[in-house]
Amino acid sequence: MMEQKTRYQLEEVPLAKLEKIGIKKDFITKMEQKELSDFLNGFRSQKLYTINAKINDESYRIPAKIRLQKEEGEMKVRIHPIQRLHIPDSFMGHSFSKEERAALLQDKNIGKTIELQDFSGKKDNYYLGIDAKTHEIIPLKQKNIHVADKIKGVTLTAAQKDKLSNGEKVQLKGMTGRNDKKFSATLQIDPAGRNISFTNFKQEKAAAQKQEKSETQKQGKAQKVGG
Repeated sequence: MMEQKTRYQLEEVPLAKLEKIGIKKDFITKMEQKELSDFLNGFRSQKLYTINAKINDESYRIPAKIRLQKEEGEMKVRIHPIQRLHIPDSFMGHSFSKEERAALLQDKNIGKTIELQDFSGKKDNYYLGIDAKTHEIIPLKQKNIHVADKIKGVTLTAAQKDKLSNGEKVQLKGMTGRNDKKFSATLQIDPAGRNISFTNFKQEKAAAQKQEKSETQKQGKAQKVGG
């Protein structure tokens, strides 16, 4: 089923443990290819699943994201329930400034790369964002994201590519979407989605239609003169 190599194999998924927390075995068959690939790589699921949980000895059914994690040879299922949106004073060794906290709360994205320290004490440059569904703070190593030279048919300038790579927003025009329709949008690295997000979409068909109308009128005049 999987064409590309992933951290974990399909047969390693602990279906019995998933059933115990209330997720049916056939949930994997409903996953799209990329979603399944991400799940088998140990990333948080894109979707929220309703799971069994005990809070103060009371049983509940709550929405949560899930991910796989192998510890000492045993595959475990990690649960990520919806949390109250809260920005702590510091995260992975980094103390947030007032501006950084505001960016995380407003944009769900810190808008730049920052140096963080992992559990082993190793430092690296990260993007940082908020998961829109669970409100968790999500770090993503900068080196794990590759910004392509061309996006949706538009070649990025060196400045645009640098800004995107550094976690900043970039306005890009003339991109080609579905049905070959041109559009513009704001692009930014999304740490929670581990990809580039597109926001503030604007269709550019109005300009295209105006140009097409102008060309049609010119052709009509040319035909009239020629006739």
